[in-house]
Amino acid sequence: TRLMLAKSYYKLGDYAKAEVVCKFFFTRHATSAYLDDMHHLLGNVYFRMKNYTAAVEQWLWVVDNGRDARLKRLASSYLYNTLYHFLKTPEIKALQRRLVSPTLDGFVTVLEASRLLEEGEQSRAESLLRTFLRDQPNHPYADEARRLAGISIPEVGKGVNILYLKSTDGELKEVAEDIEAGLEYALLEYKRRNPRDDLHLRTVEVGGSVISALKTATQQLRSSRPLCMLGPIDPDQTASLAMLSRYERFPYIAPLSSQTGLAALSPYTFQINPDARVKGRFLGEYATAQLGARRLAVLAPATEYGEDFVQSFVEEVQAGGGDILTVQWYYESAEDFRRQFSAMRRQAFWVTYQDSVLAENPDISEEDLKAGFEEYMEWLFDPARIGIRADSMDVPAYGLDAVLIVIPSPDMIRFVAPHFALSNLKTTLLGNEGWNDPELLQKHRQYIDGLVYITAGYYDPNSTDYRVFLNRFRSEMKTTPELFHLLGYDIMKWILSNYTPGISATELRDRLERTNRFQGLMENIHFSDKPRVNSTLTVLKFHLGQIIRLN
Repeated sequence: TRLMLAKSYYKLGDYAKAEVVCKFFFTRHATSAYLDDMHHLLGNVYFRMKNYTAAVEQWLWVVDNGRDARLKRLASSYLYNTLYHFLKTPEIKALQRRLVSPTLDGFVTVLEASRLLEEGEQSRAESLLRTFLRDQPNHPYADEARRLAGISIPEVGKGVNILYLKSTDGELKEVAEDIEAGLEYALLEYKRRNPRDDLHLRTVEVGGSVISALKTATQQLRSSRPLCMLGPIDPDQTASLAMLSRYERFPYIAPLSSQTGLAALSPYTFQINPDARVKGRFLGEYATAQLGARRLAVLAPATEYGEDFVQSFVEEVQAGGGDILTVQWYYESAEDFRRQFSAMRRQAFWVTYQDSVLAENPDISEEDLKAGFEEYMEWLFDPARIGIRADSMDVPAYGLDAVLIVIPSPDMIRFVAPHFALSNLKTTLLGNEGWNDPELLQKHRQYIDGLVYITAGYYDPNSTDYRVFLNRFRSEMKTTPELFHLLGYDIMKWILSNYTPGISATELRDRLERTNRFQGLMENIHFSDKPRVNSTLTVLKFHLGQIIRLN
């Protein structure tokens, strides 16, 4: 319970309270099985508080004393990267003198060797690394030392490896760790049912550059030919590894990228997140066929994703007998959308006026229709009639059956939702997966009730299957599963559903491509629209504070 409380404070950004809960836990539960979790969390707390030496000390405790192998790996990574990026040499030396830890000394040695290599001192670096490997061959960062020294890294086991390239860069790191935990748990379940199958997950960290991803992947392919490869998260790295899979002929699974054309780069690449074209086409078909929308407007970011989404959405709406009356664009940094919503309101008024006039006078000329519309608008917003300014949003705008608003991430909800409500458009609001944040939807519920949006992955937190999974995952992994834990879990389950002992990489590729519809806890996988691009999407409606699944 105290672990959950400390984690809650941490996620809320109240690091002082999280620190108090962790320290109190140590005084009351000195032999608890959750000690490594608490020390790891306290290290994270200190890092957020910019107390980097204290963070290193907590993570070092986990590395030396923890019983959870996953946490030990995470703590090792955090410790090394904090030494590398946030502590100066005098601070590191002072920490070494105070703690007197061979484990810490080993991390520092690998760090020193890495910096020597950056300075071109290869012979000195290799000498340092070989001495380190002779003295501490089982150190948590021994494999990193072998990689730096160009020494072949021993395989995780005698069996087959599934390789996961884990992003360590900035905001991607936490997502990558959650995916890793999900992958590990799914494989753990499989190994318990098949104890003789020597299948392993090999996790290797990659930096933020394309070169780092390519170099690491190439080294791993050379030293321990994996059955397949997953990750990392960065879209540029993903595209480069897709090309590598084409020439090296190994199955490559991109867990998050929605880039259009990614899977087309290689017959060995599989895209779990449907691309922007698939999403736009799906929502366009749903809007016309299921919602009966015929007149629509669009607001979207002027990005490659936005343009791809809108293009396929427009094509599908037109194919279904609908019409896109206006497409409004915005820059991703935008916070003010008054101009775009004013343009959509004008189109809504035009449709209302046009319909009423044509019903009375179907033979009216286009010129007279437009002239009459301007007179209608002057009358509609006549200050003498309504007592307010001429562009007042108090006048409701009918005429549009639906408005699609594409946003790159949930961060945009706080800007777009109030503008939509202020525009007073009486229509159905449609959204892409950028709207999929239940907490933010609740926060802005007064603005966007009735929103219909799509998402690639969805799970019902109240379902029996999820509750059973939740309890088992918590017990084994010492954390509560969230969105990206479930994504990793479902991807590994999908791989394992096509795996048999002794299968080759090429055979696995063929089975993955021909896979039947896979239904996971959150992610469903089926390649029906484009080769190796997932086409399964869920339609959700946000109504009266509840999220309702429509398809």
